[in-house]
Amino acid sequence: MTKSSRIVWRWAVRDFGFRFCHGSGKKQAELYQAATPGEFYQIPAGQRKFKKDRIKELCALLPEPTSPTIVANPWRSYGDTDQQHVTGITGSPCINFAGCLNKEEIDSRETHGVNRAKEAIADIALRDDPAPITLDLIVRIHESIFGDIYPWAGKWRTVSLHKGEGSTKWPLPVTGMEPVMLAFEKEVLNRTPFLSDDDSEVFQFIAEFIGEFLALHPFREGNGRSAFILAELILLQNGLLPLNDYNRKSDEPRYFAACEEARLKKDYAALAFLIDEWETEAQASFQSPDPTS
Repeated sequence: MTKSSRIVWRWAVRDFGFRFCHGSGKKQAELYQAATPGEFYQIPAGQRKFKKDRIKELCALLPEPTSPTIVANPWRSYGDTDQQHVTGITGSPCINFAGCLNKEEIDSRETHGVNRAKEAIADIALRDDPAPITLDLIVRIHESIFGDIYPWAGKWRTVSLHKGEGSTKWPLPVTGMEPVMLAFEKEVLNRTPFLSDDDSEVFQFIAEFIGEFLALHPFREGNGRSAFILAELILLQNGLLPLNDYNRKSDEPRYFAACEEARLKKDYAALAFLIDEWETEAQASFQSPDPTS
C-alpha cells in the first residue's frame, strides 16, 4: 500500500476490523474492512464476533457507505480466534484487534512490543534484590509484546501447533497448558534468580530455560521472542550483555538443531555453546564499537 492509501486502523476500539451492518433482521450482515479502502468482506452469521449491544456501539462510530464493494473473506477459519490467518499467504498475520491485513504494519507493532518488553526486563534487572522468573512474569512479558495487537496475548495456547510445514509439532496437552507450565515452574523457574560466577554455568542454565520453554511452546505465537527476552534477565543479573535477537535468525539452522536436541533429548550442550558464542560476539561488539555507526 502507498502511504496515501494506507488505512488508519482503529486499534484502540478493538473491533477486529468491523465497520458497519448491512440490511436488517435475519438478513443483516456484518461487514469488515478489507485490505483496500472502500472494500469490505462479510462474516457469516454463525461466525459473528460481537453481541448485539457491542455491534450497536460499533455501528455508531462509522456511517454505512452508500455503495460498499464486497470482496471475499480474507481470513481462514474466521470463527476460530486461535487459528485465523490470511488465506493463501505464507507468514500471514493472525487476526488482530484492528482486523489489520497489512503485515508490514503488524510487524512494526510487534517490534514496538518487543522493545517495550526489553525495557521492562532492563528495569527488573536493576533491582537491588534479583527477581526470579515466574509464570506471572512470563505472562506479563508476552502481554507487553502482543497485548495491544492480539486477543491471545498473555494466554496459554488452546490449540496444537506445528512449524516448518508440519515437521515440528506441539500437541495440546490433554489437561491444557496450565499443568505443564506449573511443572515447568517447579523444575526450572524455581531455580531463578540463577546467579553464578561461572559464565558456562549461566549459559547452561539459559540453554535449559530456553530449550524447555520452546519444547512446551506455551503461547499461540511469539515463544522464541519471549524466551530470548526473559533470558536477558538472567544474563543481566550475572553482569553479562543481552543477546542480539538477530543471532537466532542469522544462525537459524544451528539454532533450530540445538532446540531440537533440547526438545527431544533434553541435551542443552549445543544451545549452551551457541549462547556462549553469541555472548562473546556481544562482548566484542561492546568493547570495539563500529566507528562508522
